[in-house]
Amino acid sequence: MDLKEDVMAACGRTAAELGFDGMRFCAGDIRTLPRTQHPHLVVSLHACDIATDIVLDTAVELGADVILSTPCCHRYINRRLCAPELAFVTDHPHLRARLGETLTDALRLLRLEAGGYQVDAAELIDLSDTPKNTLLRAVRRPGFSPDSAAAKAKRDAYERALSFLLGKNSDSYLKDI
Repeated sequence: MDLKEDVMAACGRTAAELGFDGMRFCAGDIRTLPRTQHPHLVVSLHACDIATDIVLDTAVELGADVILSTPCCHRYINRRLCAPELAFVTDHPHLRARLGETLTDALRLLRLEAGGYQVDAAELIDLSDTPKNTLLRAVRRPGFSPDSAAAKAKRDAYERALSFLLGKNSDSYLKDI
């Protein structure tokens, strides 16, 4: 699913040419999918800035078995970062942007863990090909209970990280997506 109809049409044609069946490509906003859907796999390729978060959060809500994401732009947290202890990095715009990318993806992994996924981040391709080469992988944990002590500990870790990075603005993180 993508917001761009031409992209989805091209994906559909390519799948047909390659003989892939059982795949559907449709234009639209992933947030509008009925919560009765249960995808086996959700893939997010270079969704800009918070579009990645929208896909990840929706995939968790839908109970996707596997989530693969290659994030793109990371401006959202960079604009909101408020951690005086990190000023030695954040006072330098280039370094602040690079740190923002890493922090954003680390927060995403924490959210996915809190949602019941085993996660990791890996280099997708050689850095000389593209600087945007991080692959976030999440596999749903069998028997995960959102009420478990482990789930609560992951949610607490996520909240502590947000509080450290965003200060008094941590409650508003991603509330405007």
